[in-house]
Amino acid sequence: MLGFLNDYYATPSLWSVPRSAQRVLEALNRWLYRQTRAGDAHLCTLSVLVLRGGRAHLFQVGDSRIWRLREGRLECLTRDHQRPLGGTRVLTRAMGADPRLEVDYVSTGLLAGDRFLLTSDGLHDALATEELAQGMVGPEAPALLAERLIEAGRRLGARDNLSCQLLCVDSPGSADLNDRRAALDERPLPPPLRPGMELDGLTVERELHASPRSQLYRVRDGDGRTGVIKAPSVNLEDDAEALQRFALEGWLLARLRGPHFPRPLTPPRPPGCQYLYLEYIDGVTLDQWAREHPDAPVEERLYLADQLLNGLRALHRADVLHDDLKPDNLMVDRHGVVKLIDLGNAHPRGGDRPGSTHPQGTRPYTAPERARGEAPSERADQFAAAAVIHEMLTGILPWRGHYRRAAGRPLPPMTRLNPFVPHGVERALARALSARPEDRFHDVAELRAALRRPGPVPRAAGGDPEARIRLWRGISVVLLVLLLTVLAVK
Repeated sequence: MLGFLNDYYATPSLWSVPRSAQRVLEALNRWLYRQTRAGDAHLCTLSVLVLRGGRAHLFQVGDSRIWRLREGRLECLTRDHQRPLGGTRVLTRAMGADPRLEVDYVSTGLLAGDRFLLTSDGLHDALATEELAQGMVGPEAPALLAERLIEAGRRLGARDNLSCQLLCVDSPGSADLNDRRAALDERPLPPPLRPGMELDGLTVERELHASPRSQLYRVRDGDGRTGVIKAPSVNLEDDAEALQRFALEGWLLARLRGPHFPRPLTPPRPPGCQYLYLEYIDGVTLDQWAREHPDAPVEERLYLADQLLNGLRALHRADVLHDDLKPDNLMVDRHGVVKLIDLGNAHPRGGDRPGSTHPQGTRPYTAPERARGEAPSERADQFAAAAVIHEMLTGILPWRGHYRRAAGRPLPPMTRLNPFVPHGVERALARALSARPEDRFHDVAELRAALRRPGPVPRAAGGDPEARIRLWRGISVVLLVLLLTVLAVK
């Protein structure tokens, strides 16, 4: 059990409980199975109870049990994996018995006052259901009540292993995404804000951005500290899917850590309507940066590309897919750090995500398979990042954004547009922009590594289209003279 706890809490916080528990249990089962195959029997039963947000998650292998006492009624929430054989009972499922693990999973809501009891077969075979229920209540601490249940089992002559754990729920948690959605649903949408207006102790200074989906306002608190309010547009009042995505973005930002994501702040007063309160990023969007720095050297642009891939790698390591990378969703702060500022279309893998399966990204940066309606993936994000980097280096999108017509065609030479793009960078982006996802890099870390080894920078003349035209004209003249000479000889 200690191994499960250590490994479970080492999984990414954005993973769902079933995903985290299943990964950990499978790894533990493989280790136990190897020990058993080596001759050292490591078969065991396992019951796991995880409380997260407003729900209880139960995982069961073997014949231990998990009980719930609610309003005086005791209910067993698990089923035993055993069958009778020769007058005794044998396990049909156990940890370490098979390399492939089959786990029963149950999820149930929590109520204040719920009590959960985990028991080994020695205890629940010795005590009747009524005796277990009576032993679970009382003014004593749960640990003391559990010890008394063990003592009762011993008095009744239980011969098998006696163990139990008792857990009392004072109040359900509220960190779960579903709980966050429900809490947001209870709050109204904020009205359009104007400079000087106050919202929950925050004074609006000016509007930073407005779109059909959201508005961003620069605000300051009573101590003069600056922040940003991101509010859903009033146009979304009847769009439940869009509001769910807005709730998901706040939930993700509250759990992501690192320099490439906006930092959530706590407003002076509890929010009275739906919005996100985030740190103010002193910088510009990547699109605006490109317009303000038309003569920036390739090295500086590649540094920003490296920052972008660092942020995307951190997102993928947290098991989240962005699915809407584009220059307007990226900011460059005054320290040159690229930040992923819009996660409204993100997909946390292993967890529920609101919304349809239709493409969510912005078409000029959307991978071909996503445009066809396939599921989002790390390699689709990689394609979008490569498209952004290509545009940053050359000023235009690869194949000018016509990916369907360009299927199977090589990437046009980038040196025609920017003669200082290293050949290694061009080769790396060509691979990341492959029409077939399986032909791209394994992950964005590999793409980043390839861009960090760009090779020599081409000479400007070599990349000059006019120079190449003059070269081929010269070669053509020489070939024509040779041909006329041969004909004259004949």
